[in-house]
Amino acid sequence: MQSTFSLVILSCICVTLADNKASLPPYITACDIDDKNLATCVREQIIASLPKFTKGIPELKVPAIDPINLDDIKIDGNGLTLTFTEAIMEGLSDSVLTDLKERFVLKFKSNFTLKAKYEVDGRILILPIQGKGDAFVYAKGVEVEISSKFDHTKKNNADHLKLVMPTYKYDVERTTFDLRNLFNGNKQLADTTLQFANQNWKQLMDDLAPPAIKQIVVTGVKAINKFFGAIPINKLVIGYKQRL
Repeated sequence: MQSTFSLVILSCICVTLADNKASLPPYITACDIDDKNLATCVREQIIASLPKFTKGIPELKVPAIDPINLDDIKIDGNGLTLTFTEAIMEGLSDSVLTDLKERFVLKFKSNFTLKAKYEVDGRILILPIQGKGDAFVYAKGVEVEISSKFDHTKKNNADHLKLVMPTYKYDVERTTFDLRNLFNGNKQLADTTLQFANQNWKQLMDDLAPPAIKQIVVTGVKAINKFFGAIPINKLVIGYKQRL
């Protein structure tokens, strides 16, 4: 029954609530812990709620996570130095649920756009690259799987949930780089270099993706825990008290 309870909890991570009375908005149907179609209900609630949850819940002080402001990202190795600053990542709102497992294992897939300032110097394999300006990175088919444990906390004599020790893994289908003002605006050199970079996108993504995905996961888990901290479990899960 513990695994069943955990499935119910999954349905709550993306629920946007009108107030602290935990009244459900019209696009959410509450799941009952004794419902024989519990798994189907949980999946439906996550699919319906995810796009709205990513935009934040101001009344509960849950921040928006789409777009995400990323910390500076620096690639330095293999003869290449590439730095992204003022980076903003968009795309979580369009995520599609691809898998849902018991406990807390959530897999989603989306396309991401990274907008930033860049500075690059060095080589991509055998080709020199140098420039400074605006960067646009388009990552297609990014699938992320987050796994976490649940913990219980007390707040104002009420039980709350918390995600702890999250881990993740990911896969990227394709990435396209658009770095403006390469070689001080020399179009011929820039076009040739970008074509080569996009043909060898995996080399760049091996260094770029880990810090970016980590920040997405950390920011998302913080938002979920902010939500859990605002709403007691017994206001989220029908039948929870009977399972204590």
